[in-house]
Amino acid sequence: MSKVIVIDDVKSYCQGACERLTDMGIEAVGCYDVKKAKWLIERAGKNDVLLVDLMLEDEDGTNGTDILRWMRDNGHHQMFFLMTGFGSMENSIETLELGAKSYIPKEQMDDKFYARIKEIMQEQELRDKRDSRLMYRRRSPQFASLYESLKSYARTDIRLVVVGESGTGRGHLVEDLLAMQGLHDGDYARVPCKALEEMEHVEEYFFGHHKGSFPSAVKSTDGMLEMANDSFLFLENVDEMPLSVQKMLTGVLTNGEYVRIGSNRKRCVSFKVVSTSAIDLEVLVRRGKMSQEFFDLICEDVIHVPPLRETATDIVPMATFFMESLDKERKLSKEAASKLEMYTWPGNVRELVKVITAAIKKYDGDTILPEHLAIAADPATDSVQSLKLHGEEEEKARIVKALESFGYNREKSADALGISRRNLFKRIKYFGIEVPERGRH
Repeated sequence: MSKVIVIDDVKSYCQGACERLTDMGIEAVGCYDVKKAKWLIERAGKNDVLLVDLMLEDEDGTNGTDILRWMRDNGHHQMFFLMTGFGSMENSIETLELGAKSYIPKEQMDDKFYARIKEIMQEQELRDKRDSRLMYRRRSPQFASLYESLKSYARTDIRLVVVGESGTGRGHLVEDLLAMQGLHDGDYARVPCKALEEMEHVEEYFFGHHKGSFPSAVKSTDGMLEMANDSFLFLENVDEMPLSVQKMLTGVLTNGEYVRIGSNRKRCVSFKVVSTSAIDLEVLVRRGKMSQEFFDLICEDVIHVPPLRETATDIVPMATFFMESLDKERKLSKEAASKLEMYTWPGNVRELVKVITAAIKKYDGDTILPEHLAIAADPATDSVQSLKLHGEEEEKARIVKALESFGYNREKSADALGISRRNLFKRIKYFGIEVPERGRH
């Protein structure tokens, strides 16, 4: 169970806050000086919550904002509330920019506030329990460099695009970037761009509507732009965003203004933008599938996520991590580990998780052997997988090779490529690949 850490140099207040939290069934621990506070933070769980007094009278002049800055600089991203009896607006703005959840006057810290703290903690615990996307922090040189880049971007407002093949974990990297700024699910607006084309009321989805704008509009409703205000707009798979939606958002991204459906009053918003994409966006601009103006607005810099086959030192440690998360008693044989390293992983990390999960569920015994790993051994499939994907031309060549190897059977070709049959169909259409009538199944 996570806990609340209360840091206040006024012992009576600190003890009183801890007692109120305990009375509400929340584990709480208090401390009165910066040295012990840092000791507690270094040992805190990721879902612990901090309540920190702004005006700590520490001997070296450290205050609550300094503690938050130290936390972010040292990779501690627990939820942070700054308490004050008489803070200034300047303090408030600086603290929120550093990633604090909120700036709370002590007179507002009543039972309602503590109940909200309890709800936040319960939400975090539930999210952890239902989140099956266990992630291993990769240690290959490529990812070590990538993580350092993320830390740098977290200190800026650069509009960033994270590019990588399907299954590389680009979305998780964006979540890491947001967590570095103290943001968690619900603190920012996440837009699944793949769903926009089939969405009936896209404009309302982004802009919200005004009360009375249509018969069932009994109250005004915020859209995703309002949710992103003072936070982030996360455009997931922005390469799938329709041109019509790009055009609709261009004005907002340019001047920070929009109008709710049914209203004539402009609303102002300010947010940072981060996006993910399966391909370089310059390619979409050249193909006319993304406007140059929209590209310039969302892409000030790019991070490329390497595919799993290019970070071979990550494969076995990740497989071991996923295996132990399912069954700590099972081991991976040397031969099985070697087979994993030799495979080129067209489906990347997602495919690795699938293979390990299937082996654990289907086979008994203490050790996972090579024959337990459901990865391709067919020569034709191997020839498809050996093609490395570094751009659209090679992606097209890889798809053509797979189709030819399996007699244009889409199901087998999709399996070999590590993608769904639906995605294969979309890529065939995208590249304009000609498929004989006998292969249209």
